[in-house]
Amino acid sequence: MNPTLHLLGLPHTVTRPEFSHCAYSMKVMRFSPMLRSVGYNVIHYGNEGATSGANEQVNVLSKEEMEKYLGGYNPSGPKFVGDVADIAHPIYKEFNSRLHNILKDRVEPTDIICLPFGYGHQEAVQGLDATLLETGIGYPQTCTNFRIFESQVWYNWVIGRENKTGHDYNWVIPNYYNIAEWTVQKEKGKYLLFFGRICEPKGMQIVLEIAKHRPDLTVVLCGQGDPIPYMKYDNIEYQRPVFGAERDALLGNALAVIMPTRYVEPFGGVTVEANLTGTPVLGSSYGSFTETIDQGFTGYRCNTLGDWLAGIEQIEEWGPSHREYIASVTRTKYDMYALAHDYDNVIKQIVDLQGKGWYSFRSSIGPVTKAIAA
Repeated sequence: MNPTLHLLGLPHTVTRPEFSHCAYSMKVMRFSPMLRSVGYNVIHYGNEGATSGANEQVNVLSKEEMEKYLGGYNPSGPKFVGDVADIAHPIYKEFNSRLHNILKDRVEPTDIICLPFGYGHQEAVQGLDATLLETGIGYPQTCTNFRIFESQVWYNWVIGRENKTGHDYNWVIPNYYNIAEWTVQKEKGKYLLFFGRICEPKGMQIVLEIAKHRPDLTVVLCGQGDPIPYMKYDNIEYQRPVFGAERDALLGNALAVIMPTRYVEPFGGVTVEANLTGTPVLGSSYGSFTETIDQGFTGYRCNTLGDWLAGIEQIEEWGPSHREYIASVTRTKYDMYALAHDYDNVIKQIVDLQGKGWYSFRSSIGPVTKAIAA
């Protein structure tokens, strides 16, 4: 029998599409239907108004209480939602304090508590008699023994930073998407799109250089943050943050998405979202782009200005069949209902520790048929 999964929502957001600019909130939103599809009972703990798709929704903070702590925060506004993603923030303190008491009364020793934001919930799970699993690590500081990372690059980066060796009970599963939410656009668009947090660490100076050298192309900036310092050329336009069908259309109708991130990107989900519509991506030469961009097929990884400009020129020559190919391979790789089986395997390996543990013959690779008993 599968263990019950207790899924913890983020204190500073609501698990619903309006917070699509928060990658962790969207991973929470897709997690419940993904795991329910392979037979798990999932209980979601979050703020009022969540549409998590879980078997049961437990409210931790009301809408009025969120309003009090966040001061009327608008998820579609320019202010970056991550500014309050801080365990010292009052909303985290109150959320985790309440959540701890709720979980203490509901969680059984055989259950698994799923932490999509890791250390953000440490205070809530401290001292509880249950297995803790970090379900999609894209942050630098981890807090449990059982850990799922969202890219191999990030797994290696974290254990290198921690000066640790690898561990058989750490896994890598890429982020997962409901492919039905994305429309394949076969015809190439007319604009370049920067889609993400508008700030220097995301490579805005490179975006400006591209705009400067391709004045014939409109460059759209869409995301949270202040766009004013970057509105330097006539061909740069600003678009407020979007979600749902608007997000699908904006990504799908772009010629290409540009992601010149200056830090080591743990996953960069916009790459996958763009590719799900058939839109290619130009990204940095390092970080998760080495896993999510298939060079010359789904986009290009770029080092110099020449690379960025040449990549755009190459993509301008791509026809409808190339965009169909991008969408097809991406949908195969990141479909959440296919990746549900990877999560199911992880959970079963954890449960196996109550039996034969590492020595169990059960495997996701295939049946063991030739083992000879010692």
